[in-house]
Amino acid sequence: MDFAEDSAEFIGTPLTPNATKVLLLGSGELGKALAIAFQNLGLEVHAVDRYAGAPAQQIAHFSYIADIHDEAKVLELTERIQPDFVIPEVEMVAVGALAKLEESGEVTVVPTARACELTQDRESVREVAAEIGLPVSAYRFASSPE
Repeated sequence: MDFAEDSAEFIGTPLTPNATKVLLLGSGELGKALAIAFQNLGLEVHAVDRYAGAPAQQIAHFSYIADIHDEAKVLELTERIQPDFVIPEVEMVAVGALAKLEESGEVTVVPTARACELTQDRESVREVAAEIGLPVSAYRFASSPE
């Protein structure tokens, strides 16, 4: 195997031009655990949340304060950072931005835009789970508070 042929499989070094970058959209406790795991793998971690000092921001290589519900802001950050991976750490994120990123083919979004879209709508999560045969408890959807 030739090194040049296989170089795309190598992880770049954090804080260098060849870094393999992960953009975390949401920086809570789960994001902090993910950031630690990504750093252990040698990835450069960029953490975004709506406030400064969120748990993952405390340990990430870079941190940003932004509204991750704002499609334009998510796309602007992605354009600026040029991550290899975008990880929505919370379900309430700009799904339209994630879909555009997936369509571009320039970044891998995990979980997918569709997965985030489904989890934003609790009714659809229940319905999809039941449709694909996952065991779910009996349920009905309320049409009013009464």
